[in-house]
Amino acid sequence: MKPRGWLALGASLVVVGLLVPLVAGLAQGQYDAKPLKLPWKIAFVRDKNIFLMKGDGSEQRSWRSLGNVLGRLAWSPDGKQLAFSRQGECQYQLPDGGGGGRHIYDLFRAEVDSTREGYWRWITWNHGSRGPEWSPDGKYILYTRDLNANQVDAELPDYQIEYSRPDGSDVRRLTRVDAKPGECQGMEPTWSPDGTRIAFVYSKRKAPAGNEGGGSPLQSVGLVIAPATGITASEVELEAQAKRFPDVSTPSWSPDGQWIAYVSKSAADGGIYLLSPDGETKKCIFVKTDRLTPIQGPVSWSPDSRWLAFASTDGFIYIMDNEGKQSPQRITSGGNDYLPAFSPK
Repeated sequence: MKPRGWLALGASLVVVGLLVPLVAGLAQGQYDAKPLKLPWKIAFVRDKNIFLMKGDGSEQRSWRSLGNVLGRLAWSPDGKQLAFSRQGECQYQLPDGGGGGRHIYDLFRAEVDSTREGYWRWITWNHGSRGPEWSPDGKYILYTRDLNANQVDAELPDYQIEYSRPDGSDVRRLTRVDAKPGECQGMEPTWSPDGTRIAFVYSKRKAPAGNEGGGSPLQSVGLVIAPATGITASEVELEAQAKRFPDVSTPSWSPDGQWIAYVSKSAADGGIYLLSPDGETKKCIFVKTDRLTPIQGPVSWSPDSRWLAFASTDGFIYIMDNEGKQSPQRITSGGNDYLPAFSPK
């Protein structure tokens, strides 16, 4: 028997509406030029540990040495806590000699100013949750959950969107009404700044013949925007919305509500885009180059919505303006830095 299971969260995003493409002009310059003096902190991951630094890249310091941090970092709106996900490993052997394994995840949080290195609190205990984002009012934490993570011999993951109180209570799920298990899969959610809507990547399970030879068992369709109270659109409506903007990776809603930022998942593209929530305007603010290629991960907005931080495939973190008029400026030199997150204050 072949090993069963899965090892990765594989999907992307897309959005709703008509599209009027705009490509921003990019100024030429040195990516490692002297960085701007921004007043906020930035949390980031280095070698699967969490670090903090100033917005210009100075005063970098280790915050939590955990060795297994993966996924979006999330500041609470008051700037006093950080939420994060950690990765574990589940291996099993079947009675007939077959077996398999998968990665498992849970969410945690800790006070930013705490000096207790080994101190944190659990948010989830289901082994399938990752990619947290705090609600604008600080009352809930949004995340992706694999409902099959605790099923030892599950053939496929079942990714859904949930949110709960920071202590893990009052769990709410945004599955489509009347959806069968695994039928409507939502991933990589981000909250609108007014808390009324959620943008996420809509994915579907591949047909059996479509997954021969391995790879992700999911097919990313695109970005969808739904009410935070629940998904009421039909499967046909969701797919039609998502197909308008394929190849979207890990969307991030701007604090002013005007844009959703993402990195294109297309290997031929790989640029950074801004999309208006109504889907009518899309603009590229950075085109990947041989020297600088953004990672397909979350792009973080500064609190004033003027700046974005992103990680690159060369292991550094960069900052750029929201119009793409200036070349991105490198602010780290660790060589294995990713998942930057601006503090809210």
